[in-house]
Amino acid sequence: MSADMSKVYPWIKSVISDGGTSFITAFADNGQEGRRYPISEDIPWHVFGEDVGVFYVFDNGDRFTMAQYSMLPEGTTEDELYETACRNLWNDVEFHIQQANYGGWGVICGGNFEASSILLLNIMNTIGEQYGDDFYFAVPARDMMVTAAVGNEEQLKGLEQIIENIFTDGDCPLSKTIFKWEYKGG
Repeated sequence: MSADMSKVYPWIKSVISDGGTSFITAFADNGQEGRRYPISEDIPWHVFGEDVGVFYVFDNGDRFTMAQYSMLPEGTTEDELYETACRNLWNDVEFHIQQANYGGWGVICGGNFEASSILLLNIMNTIGEQYGDDFYFAVPARDMMVTAAVGNEEQLKGLEQIIENIFTDGDCPLSKTIFKWEYKGG
């Protein structure tokens, strides 16, 4: 019996490759690399950036379960899984885009899916509209997606400081990478 596809969501995780094997990397709250978990061939995922991967979880009400191919309806493609998970995320989670104290913008949605918001074009384009241009973004923790305007050194320093703070003494560090979103206009 397959899992309920109306409850599958994209989940951003830190990944690392070592000797041809990919691992989910867990960081300790002090930002030091903790355990590495080998990624099973039964787990659907893809690379988003140099150290970030898109995985899938099923919401079981009181916990999340990592999706496996064996849980999916027969014949489900990777594209269908991605599209379904992103659609569920957009439909089921209430996102708020708010200005941060350093002048950039961030996403708030309850603590589980802020990092996953980078997969939603509506969210990314709305932030692009706020800047009116390209912007940098980062997912330093599962519950954080923060941005800075390209060309605004003060905002970029604020973004870098947030990342440093998360990896120094934050909760659930995820990635130090700063990505760039190319805003295509409204």
